[in-house]
Amino acid sequence: MNALRLWCRSDEVRMWVLCLPPGGGSAQQFRSWSDRLPPILGVAAVELPGHGSRSDEPAPTDLDALLDELAADVVPLLGRPVMLFGHSMGAVLAVDLARKLRAARGWRPAALAAAASEPPDRPLPAGLCTASDEELTGLLHAWGGTSGELLADRRYLAEVLPVVRADLALMTGRAHRDEAPLDCPVHTYLGEDDTTVDAKEAAEGWARQTRAGHTVRTFPGGHFFPHELQEQMLTALVEDADAAVDGRLRAAEGVTHG
Repeated sequence: MNALRLWCRSDEVRMWVLCLPPGGGSAQQFRSWSDRLPPILGVAAVELPGHGSRSDEPAPTDLDALLDELAADVVPLLGRPVMLFGHSMGAVLAVDLARKLRAARGWRPAALAAAASEPPDRPLPAGLCTASDEELTGLLHAWGGTSGELLADRRYLAEVLPVVRADLALMTGRAHRDEAPLDCPVHTYLGEDDTTVDAKEAAEGWARQTRAGHTVRTFPGGHFFPHELQEQMLTALVEDADAAVDGRLRAAEGVTHG
């Protein structure tokens, strides 16, 4: 099944924002973005196997095979500029996908935004994927974005914990890739109350991933600020997308997002 879910408000999409969700997340988290972005920005969100509308499929265990699948699925988007947006785990996948497409097709994204994410050259703690259900529930509590009522619901946890555990196993097994930095701007988005990401290490680590410029933006909120403070973050995203194409988006649209 194709991994992409596409949402746009116009047939004249000038740029795609390719969104990769956080661990345990789904493409549906980005569904409302197309209503808040300028019509010339289309939203393409990745639905990983075992997640969301693909929950009946096995969760991925082979990162290279997953990247091959994603690289094939995004080819139809590449005729227009594409800005990669990754939230937490999704940001690391975004870097790996950009590298995969660079090697296979000589392609580069217009820009990459990494939100609430440790840098890809910092490995996850080895014991995360074998943590107990109680420890994983504590991790979900630290991430935020899930109500205490849901985290106390055994049926909910029985559904979400295996997905989170599989994502952690996938990323824990990720081999370090000593590759050249990306040839596109990288923007690090941080939540000022996010206790799960070291802001200094994230900023320095993501700066190492590019030779085309790096910026850092800090937003109010915790690990899930991209969805809790959607309006503020999407304003920044539009600015960074427009800068990536030298102001052509605003020139074509004539308005800011909304």
